[in-house]
Amino acid sequence: MTIKGDSMKKSVAVNEIKAVLPFYIGCLALLLIISLILTLTKVTDISAVRGAVIGSIVAFLNFVLMAFTAEKTITCSTETRAKRFNQCSYALRYIGMFLILGALMYFKIINPITALLPLFVPKIAYTIKALKEKSEF
Repeated sequence: MTIKGDSMKKSVAVNEIKAVLPFYIGCLALLLIISLILTLTKVTDISAVRGAVIGSIVAFLNFVLMAFTAEKTITCSTETRAKRFNQCSYALRYIGMFLILGALMYFKIINPITALLPLFVPKIAYTIKALKEKSEF
């Protein structure tokens, strides 16, 4: 689904990603700063920083894929097909995240807490956005 602009088509998913991106970057920068402080003060090791960075990348990719999945679901020919497409995409995204983050946690390359926290950023971003706009969500 695309929205026609003045002279170019803009994807709804791309517009949504752009709208949430400032909140996303702010939350992730805060997590990275906290991880760096904890690492420098020897509270934790470098795996906290690696977890924040890798978790942020995985979470952002999940958010982008979710946005494009939602857009693609709307264009499906039937409701049944749309549900199936959405469920398959959901399953594949979460299996991929589980395999990537699980393997990195298993080999103690990343800190589990700092790797999983970025997965909550979209919810936080939408909550902040809704509060700023004083709309119901």
